[in-house]
Amino acid sequence: MEKLTENRTIELLMPHLVQQGYEIESFCLGQTRGYDIVAVKNDKKLLIEVKGAKAHKDSPTKRRDYFNSGQIKTHLGKAIIKCLETKVAFPNAKIAIAHPEDEQIRKAIASIIPELNKIGIQHYWVNANGTVTLEK
Repeated sequence: MEKLTENRTIELLMPHLVQQGYEIESFCLGQTRGYDIVAVKNDKKLLIEVKGAKAHKDSPTKRRDYFNSGQIKTHLGKAIIKCLETKVAFPNAKIAIAHPEDEQIRKAIASIIPELNKIGIQHYWVNANGTVTLEK
């Protein structure tokens, strides 16, 4: 199975959002700071924090061929904090985290996703073939 970078996950998720009726307002690739994807539908913002299964080949922090369980959980923890901060800053927006559809990532975090949903954080699984699943 192909290990997707954060950039590639963003690139695959955006067309899905457009198909769902969203307009992409902005997105960040590379080491750029900001919301990874900001989309709008019916005047309602969707802000998505995206994570990858491995670092980009040009990443200054690349250490391994793919992220291990500890790194996956650390990245998720940081994403949750950012999402909670975003909920405070934009209380009327939808908030989400997206990950590549990846066996290691599923094993590390799948049991947590229902709890994220309970606190208003949606979760997208993004497949290398372009299919996307919003887990509810």
